[in-house]
Amino acid sequence: MLILAFDTTSEAGGVGIFRGSRCLAEVVSDGPANRYSLSLFDMVDRVIDEAKTRHGVPGRGLADLGLIAVASGPGSFTGIRVGLAAAQGWAKAFGLPARGVSVLAALVEAAPIRTEWAAAILDARRGEFFVGLFQRVGAALVAAPGQPQELPVKEEDRFFVPAGEGWLLKPAELVPFLARHLPEETGATCVARGHDRAALALCGTLPSSFSRQVVQGTLVEPVARLGFREYRAGKPQAASDLDAYYIRRPDAELYWKE
Repeated sequence: MLILAFDTTSEAGGVGIFRGSRCLAEVVSDGPANRYSLSLFDMVDRVIDEAKTRHGVPGRGLADLGLIAVASGPGSFTGIRVGLAAAQGWAKAFGLPARGVSVLAALVEAAPIRTEWAAAILDARRGEFFVGLFQRVGAALVAAPGQPQELPVKEEDRFFVPAGEGWLLKPAELVPFLARHLPEETGATCVARGHDRAALALCGTLPSSFSRQVVQGTLVEPVARLGFREYRAGKPQAASDLDAYYIRRPDAELYWKE
């Protein structure tokens, strides 16, 4: 199955074509997040042309896709809206299934984590941070919650699932928040992006029971993997069901006056 995956939620975004979990081509963004309305379509054309040239992908472009996976936030409000609108338009025009993927989930998916818990942290600006908590579980537990698990879960079948909807926190709130939400004496991994200096600095203030992982480059590949995993689990989304994952409400809503 050919997958088009893209992330327009930050300046460190990009577009990729994947066959299953194998990346056939990727184009990295070289501009700010508020310019994706101009650059996204060119990036998609470039990545499709590269996949055709290097791997002999069929020549009908978007019509040959099997799935669209798009980063749904949190991040730049403008970038999120552009990405979701494009995914909705292409999914509807070509009759394709689609899947929105949380940037926080993609961040955890991209990192080599050994602990049972992970905290993804992104700079939300204005002295605040987006925080997502994730717990490692077995595929059997996800497929049949509440059912007894008779066979041991292989390590390759274990992955992280969200432990909540995501939070917007100030720096001083992070340690008390983690103390409330994590089991006592539980180690966890803090995950931040390499270009996110504020989040990296915040991770450095956490107790010694936390390890740290830094994710470099784009999140296009983990967006593709997570979208494909949800598709195989029978959880694709119709174009009309794609929705933004903001956590913080847009200014247009905060300051709206009737």
